[in-house]
Amino acid sequence: MEKERGYIPYCGIEVIEEEKECYTRTEIRPEHLNPYGMVHGGLMYTMADTATGLTAGKYMDVPVTLDSDFHFVRNVSSGVLTAKAEIIRGGKHVMWLRVRVVADDEILLAEGTFTYYSGKGKA
Repeated sequence: MEKERGYIPYCGIEVIEEEKECYTRTEIRPEHLNPYGMVHGGLMYTMADTATGLTAGKYMDVPVTLDSDFHFVRNVSSGVLTAKAEIIRGGKHVMWLRVRVVADDEILLAEGTFTYYSGKGKA
């Protein structure tokens, strides 16, 4: 069996697709930690961007990130992280989504909003 390629599997991020929304999950590994022993913010951002982008892709063709506003609230050094996206509002070419990155027991680590653009709606 061929191993998945690309940045998302390289980061150890699992993608879970539901009917209308997507989320990402990863178990924290030593390579996910920053020099201070906490999860690197780039991992949380990548999880959030992936969850929102794949959710937008359920409603529009080839969505690209136009903008994001992402806030780090706290951090952890072990456990499982989950980023879950939800749609705030969708138009013909632009979609706004909210995302929350949580640790075990739903402890909020980061949250934000992402805006996506597509030249076409989903066919």
